[in-house]
Amino acid sequence: MENRQKELTGYPSIDRPWLKVYSEEAINASQPTGSIYDFLLAVNKDYPHNIAIHYQNKNITYGELFRKIDCCARAFMALGVQRNDIVTVAMPNTPEMVYTLYALNRLGAIANFIHPLASKDEICNYLNEVKSRFFLMFTGTYLLVGDALKETSVEKAIVVSPVQSLSPLFKWLYRLKTNEKIIEDDRIISWNSFIQHGQNIELPEPQRADNDVAVITHTGGTTGDPKGVMCTNLNYNSHGRQMLADRGSKRQDCTMVHLPPFINYSLSAALASFSSGFRVLLIPRYDPKKMAWYIRRFKVNYILSIPAYFEVLLKSHKIAKDAFNTLGCIVTAGESMSVEMEREVNNVLRAHGSPVNLTKGIGMTELVSGATLTFPWYDADGSSGIPYVKTNCKIVEVGTDDELTYDEIGEICFSGPSVMLGYYGNQAATDEMIHVDADGTRWLHTGDLGYMTRDGIIYVSGRLKRLIMIKDKDGLISKIFPERIEQVIETHPAVALSCIVGVPDKQCIAWPKAFVVLNENIEANQEVKTAILAHCSQHLPPYMVPHNIVFIDEMPRTNRGKIDYKQLEQAQ
Repeated sequence: MENRQKELTGYPSIDRPWLKVYSEEAINASQPTGSIYDFLLAVNKDYPHNIAIHYQNKNITYGELFRKIDCCARAFMALGVQRNDIVTVAMPNTPEMVYTLYALNRLGAIANFIHPLASKDEICNYLNEVKSRFFLMFTGTYLLVGDALKETSVEKAIVVSPVQSLSPLFKWLYRLKTNEKIIEDDRIISWNSFIQHGQNIELPEPQRADNDVAVITHTGGTTGDPKGVMCTNLNYNSHGRQMLADRGSKRQDCTMVHLPPFINYSLSAALASFSSGFRVLLIPRYDPKKMAWYIRRFKVNYILSIPAYFEVLLKSHKIAKDAFNTLGCIVTAGESMSVEMEREVNNVLRAHGSPVNLTKGIGMTELVSGATLTFPWYDADGSSGIPYVKTNCKIVEVGTDDELTYDEIGEICFSGPSVMLGYYGNQAATDEMIHVDADGTRWLHTGDLGYMTRDGIIYVSGRLKRLIMIKDKDGLISKIFPERIEQVIETHPAVALSCIVGVPDKQCIAWPKAFVVLNENIEANQEVKTAILAHCSQHLPPYMVPHNIVFIDEMPRTNRGKIDYKQLEQAQ
């Protein structure tokens, strides 16, 4: 292209030096049109016998997938779901989650994905925030929140067992072990009852357009306040195409999806795979110790995972010599990984047949998932790759929209078709996150600090925002935004000020620790500490409750008068 021959102006967003890495075909490719359902249908309607889903030793073909989506869409119509209705979904990775997402999209409705094991109050808030009249949840969520649905906007809730798609024998064995029972009433119905209601419904033509909202997922954003991120059909469709551009993918490649679907990082990987005719290995409850087994057993080509799971891989001893020889791209994201660990993981991959090293990138929910990736032939230790082919990037002076030149550290910003539409019901927060320039281009400010080299490679050097990643005993990863915990602690009458920092932990990635300054005349003792922790337990999900509280006389400050978080972290 012409711009690849230009002399550099000094501004990455104008020069786009990363385009030299991409093929002319990828650069000139048109954007996908229609809805995520349209895209799925266009790519796969002529391949009904190809495998779409591997689930618990069962294969589901694309032909069966389309039949199940239609059955699910009819059932939602029978309930009264209409275009632009928001249906909340609290599910692990199961086929029913996939059917639901595409069925709602086919009808023109919106899927609102939430954490299936959030606290009861939090789930109720999610439901009421979007006035969700319909709620699809798995049995674990039902046991947690079923009796509280009367306090929400929900008119009808559908309960799905994670073994719904298994054989009758395995269903019986599971229920014998768990003794789960769904008590149906006017508000709550089982999946089977739900599907039966739609048997005689006639489906209309698909009703979604490129810029319609397809999915709402939730993030704490840069401030820590929970926000619903509205992602459009174009966001997902374009992201999928960009993510796979020049990766050498082919039909019936396999993607392993093991992170939960309420995380856009995971959901977008599944959608990109289905819209490419891949086989998708859905894992509802992931065991990181079995990563090598999964890859070898299902001949996995693509994985999007997190550093915590690669730490487990490094400790694995029984890995087949050829375990990783099918890999085409294995991505690490979600938190930073040291150069030392990156090299160790690459050594393990190579020693067991992998033709590729770890792929790294920058991403966030507001970008659907990622915006940059490394390539096997274009990588550097500690780097975060180059921007996607249809994505633009600039580094700006912190607190401004003024673009910096190469190798200057500032805030990393992106524009392009994968930038979210905005935050649900929160235009002020949207305007803080997305700035529109004089040309009408929407630039998303990531909160990440970094710089770009003249080759278009990005390095992240820090974060404007604070974020703690925590893993529970079942391996579920959650984000903790310290500001949110601090807001709760500071509503306790004994507390004057608080600060949350993350304490690194090999078992759970990190856990939240609270430094607290008490109000005058309040004695620092165990009774007060217990009362504050109880207050947190009442108002926060369990994974956000601090593991420890340390009382201090005053917060350490930087020379600008701000709390010195680094000093508190070092005090551990």
